[in-house]
Amino acid sequence: MGVTLLWRDASTRLRARIAARFVISGALLGLLVGLWEARLLYCVPSVRQFLVVDATYVIWFLTPLIDMALFGAIGAGLGLIAATGEIHRVRRRILLAAVLAGCAGAHIGWAAHFVHTHSVNFEVYDRFRDILFPLVRFGAALAGALLLAYCVRRQISPWFRTDRRWPLRTLAKALVMALGILAGGLIYYVWRPALGTMKVKANNLSVHRGPNIVLITMDTVRADHLSAYGYRRDTTPNLARIAEHGVLFENAISASSWTLPSLSSIYTGLLPHQSGANAFRPLNPGWKTIASVLRDHGYHTAGFNANYYYGESGWGLGRGFRTYDDDRTTLLYNLSRTLVGRTVVQPVFQNIDRYDAFFRRDAADLNQDIFRWLHNKPSGPYYLCINYFDVHSPYLAPAPYSHRFGRLSNAVVRRWSSKGGFRPKHPLPAADRAALIDGYDNSLAYLDAQIGRLVQYLDSSTAGKNTIIIITADHGEAFGEHGSYQHGNDLHREEIHVPLIVYGKGIPSGKRIEAPVAVRQLFATVIDLALGNQVPFRPYSLEKFWTEEADPAEPVVSELSSSPSGSHAGGISLVTAKWHYILKANGRQYLYDWAADADEQNNLSLLPQYQAVVQRLHERLRQIEANSAGPWIGTEYLSALGSSKLIADKGPSGGSEIPGEEVGAAQAYFHPVIKPDGPGLDNSEEDLLKTLPYQ
Repeated sequence: MGVTLLWRDASTRLRARIAARFVISGALLGLLVGLWEARLLYCVPSVRQFLVVDATYVIWFLTPLIDMALFGAIGAGLGLIAATGEIHRVRRRILLAAVLAGCAGAHIGWAAHFVHTHSVNFEVYDRFRDILFPLVRFGAALAGALLLAYCVRRQISPWFRTDRRWPLRTLAKALVMALGILAGGLIYYVWRPALGTMKVKANNLSVHRGPNIVLITMDTVRADHLSAYGYRRDTTPNLARIAEHGVLFENAISASSWTLPSLSSIYTGLLPHQSGANAFRPLNPGWKTIASVLRDHGYHTAGFNANYYYGESGWGLGRGFRTYDDDRTTLLYNLSRTLVGRTVVQPVFQNIDRYDAFFRRDAADLNQDIFRWLHNKPSGPYYLCINYFDVHSPYLAPAPYSHRFGRLSNAVVRRWSSKGGFRPKHPLPAADRAALIDGYDNSLAYLDAQIGRLVQYLDSSTAGKNTIIIITADHGEAFGEHGSYQHGNDLHREEIHVPLIVYGKGIPSGKRIEAPVAVRQLFATVIDLALGNQVPFRPYSLEKFWTEEADPAEPVVSELSSSPSGSHAGGISLVTAKWHYILKANGRQYLYDWAADADEQNNLSLLPQYQAVVQRLHERLRQIEANSAGPWIGTEYLSALGSSKLIADKGPSGGSEIPGEEVGAAQAYFHPVIKPDGPGLDNSEEDLLKTLPYQ
């Protein structure tokens, strides 16, 4: 009996050692794979054209830690199999070790496949080929490992024998040490003093004593859903109160109907065909931005952008900011770039919590970072630029705002996405469309509350009386009014009519401006308000609308390039005090009397009595574009007018190089030196681009 017990005890210890070998081997393999993946993510941006990589040093701690846990768990499972049954079968353990190597090969192949996939993939397992992809890599790696094992079977067989002693304790100690280093680095990053306790260094430049400027852009906010613009629901009471004490522009028009060209136009004062910013081209480093101009004049500049795609500094939007806080600085965003984040965390989150990106920052999170920066910034004027992302699809506001005007369920969002999202093949049921609008308004109410909190904080600060706050949006949002949903598909009013409110020092109360204005004029306006007579920008600034009798409104131009996938044709639009004229790249024309037909349901372009109006507006549009300041980087935005002919008329540099009254004159004042474009798209990225939504 005693001999039997001793044999069983020895057998149990032997089986435990076999299992431990696989656990430790798996964890060590995970460490190596994790370091490889971290190097990939830290050195290679998710979009090849990014000017900076969208990962921070925390990826070196986070990814190995995750992969150690993953492969340690896989090793534990294989170890349990190896420790059961006949434990003296060497070939069996070699086969299980090859399976572990196959998992590593699949992981490496899948991670490399995702490296240039920036956007969240909500359908990572929805197609058979998506599931087949890692299986093929697993099979290839398994076959390679088995072939290698067969070729060196005599050399490796002794390592898999049960009587072979492994330095398990030494390896375990090394793993614990590695875990401690990785966990310590992760904890340091989470509690790092980058914004919280470190004081921001003061500028070395002489300080210009101008007002503080706070520029707030609300991503995806159409003007006609705000209370101050006459909406039937009280979605934005805080913005309405701010407007009562400031200037409200009733007809502010964005430069495009999606984020990157619109924000680029605000930051540079240029139209998209001039700035060139597009889904395959970041904002050129040669352009001056509001932040770079004010920084050069002694302003402390900070940007906070919650748009996890087109708000990234890799698109060139962070230029000129001493502090630029985009999503790449957050732990969750870095997690989202890892393979586990993409294929495990995101699917679990969207199926258990809500159908959204798990790393998305809401306005409350962004405000906390803003408050920390304001608390720690040095004395002197500052320029603070904020882009909130809360109203962007899928319109799932946090509680208690999730049911303020009606509840939007995950099921409706899924159904909407599965039907095409932007241009559904079949009309959405009325109930689904109403639910989407409810969710949009819920999100707007939540954002309004957070902006109210921010403005209250600014007003109560010691510098509050010397602060000007500007609130606008990059573009609007469509809900099927003209066949499309979301934005970036069209140039109808619901996608380009945005709010614009100016409030603070020297701004009159309760003034409403009816004339159409271009939001891109905020470039000249902010610089004019901050620097005054130091720059001759008064003719281009919106300040003239509240300080003097402004000239009759100039026509406002918006531009949209065609989709690479062909889902929509690009176009150019012209808004006057009465008319909205749209010319599309496919030759179609639209004419609306927007003052009488705000929903733009009556296209007048084909009626005989309006042909003279169409012709006049077409010629005016062509004249404005042809005379815009050069160089023109994004000529794809001019396809509706025939970009090649316009370029031929103006020469290789585009429009006029001499500052004057043309579009872009304020930018031309700084004599920008434009740098050559970076690398273009390869075929795989071109295919990927076709699947990505405009943000």
